[in-house]
Amino acid sequence: MAGGDSYNPTDPGGTAPMRHGSLMAGTAKSEALPAAPAPSPGSRKARLRAALAVTVAVLVLEVVGGLVSRSLALVADANHMLADVAALTLAYAATMLAGRAPTVRHTFGLARAEVLAAFVNAQLLLLVCGWLLYETVRRFRNPQQIRLSVMIPVAVLGLAANLVSLKILAPERRGSLNARAAYLEVLIDAAASLAVVIAGIAIAQTGWTWLDLAVSGLIAVFVLPRAVALLRQSAHILLEGAPREIDVDSLRCRILALPGVEEAHDLHFWTLSSGSHSASIHIRASVESPRGQVLRDVQNLLREEAGVSHATVQVESGPEPACRVTPDHA
Repeated sequence: MAGGDSYNPTDPGGTAPMRHGSLMAGTAKSEALPAAPAPSPGSRKARLRAALAVTVAVLVLEVVGGLVSRSLALVADANHMLADVAALTLAYAATMLAGRAPTVRHTFGLARAEVLAAFVNAQLLLLVCGWLLYETVRRFRNPQQIRLSVMIPVAVLGLAANLVSLKILAPERRGSLNARAAYLEVLIDAAASLAVVIAGIAIAQTGWTWLDLAVSGLIAVFVLPRAVALLRQSAHILLEGAPREIDVDSLRCRILALPGVEEAHDLHFWTLSSGSHSASIHIRASVESPRGQVLRDVQNLLREEAGVSHATVQVESGPEPACRVTPDHA
């Protein structure tokens, strides 16, 4: 674009424009801003490994126990435990990939792998919900006797294992979208295990075997909206949607109010991974303004008001008709 320069923020007067025509002196100046502290990858991997080991052991126990006792609620809990295993496996794999350094092929690294894993996990949850609802209806038509002597102890062990996994994952649940997704699934599964225990005790007292089917249906209904929410959140990130906590219109007005800024366009926000926001923007500065200062002011505003950890700001001079008429530019 004619007339556009990117200015070094260390140049207070903006007197050293970097002209177009080379990779080092391109149309934009990118500066990484410090990100918020996050749990260490080593700690996250160790916790995910431990939770995965506990969950796999209980999955096997619940599958065997559900088949032997003929309890659909226990089988439903085992199937959701399978989703837990998938979620924890994806979270662990994503954490391993996210720790790899950027390369010439993946210049942002593989940090977004955790978002992709959460997206896959949400779809798996939806499939499990559909199966549970189908099986609940089918068994209402063809009820089966339940062996409570197997169902109740297995459900109690499943609940205990879920509580252990929750304790393991609790410190990580706020640091990663994928770890939060895994924590949510284990939390839901703990509630399901508790419901199975209560249903087993109630069936033993009343003989109402339909409670087993009711619990399995409730598990599916409880999980469904959370799976949809996780799917929407991860899809929004994968589709390069602006972070929901950023008010783009308000932020644009704040940028235009900065001294020396005459126009702001091509304003884009996206999320690389959980809590890591990036932005790019073109600024047209007034002729008399120190452009290095304008650049610093815009970057500081993006960091402090929008939590942007990486901002690419292009400071331009003169009219930029090519930018303004391009339909896919904000």
